[in-house]
Amino acid sequence: MMVCVFIVCNFATTIKKLKAMKKITFILSMTMAAIIAMPQVAQAQSYDDDIYVIEKTGDIPANETKKERKERIKKDHQIVDSIFNLKAVKALQDGYFVLQATEVRGSRGAYSLGLNDNTNFLLAQGDKGIFQVAFDTPNPGANGLGGVTLHGRINKKNITQDKKGNVVASFDMVGRNMHASVTITVYSDSDQAIADVFPTMGNGRFTLRGRLVPYTNDKITITP
Repeated sequence: MMVCVFIVCNFATTIKKLKAMKKITFILSMTMAAIIAMPQVAQAQSYDDDIYVIEKTGDIPANETKKERKERIKKDHQIVDSIFNLKAVKALQDGYFVLQATEVRGSRGAYSLGLNDNTNFLLAQGDKGIFQVAFDTPNPGANGLGGVTLHGRINKKNITQDKKGNVVASFDMVGRNMHASVTITVYSDSDQAIADVFPTMGNGRFTLRGRLVPYTNDKITITP
């Protein structure tokens, strides 16, 4: 009887260790994928889907209290945010990314909210980039979308990290119709970013807020 009890106890311990190893392996796999993977589409990754994957894969106690569940989900969000941040920073360093702006502010007004991130963006493909804003106004603007568009060559790129852990990139975009100085800040706890664009031809200052995600597309033609 003592032998049976010993075997059962060891079996239960082994199961617990296997479950723990499974969760650790999963988290490490996601982190490595975040560092290595470079998606070929600009669509934002679903935040809720990642939370669902982690939550369903992890070992959830049957008698979990509301407080414990809240803490667990909070930690899961932090894990996902850190993965998104790793991907954003790597994309910024590699120079293949798009900042999908849903909030834009011009030099004369407050933020325009809920904008289409397909027409308001800052895109980089190696040493070339596109900056575009499109406000919903009767005035067609310089680009026919109520804003401006700049195709330019990226140079003088510099990347640093501030005391809060935010990653800051600065560079110039030089194009035929406009030159601009750009500063992008990726916040330390997510892939949320803010970009300040200072055109040098009297168009004021533009500030874009949104997600910065990896983006590589060889079919995009950018003519500075």
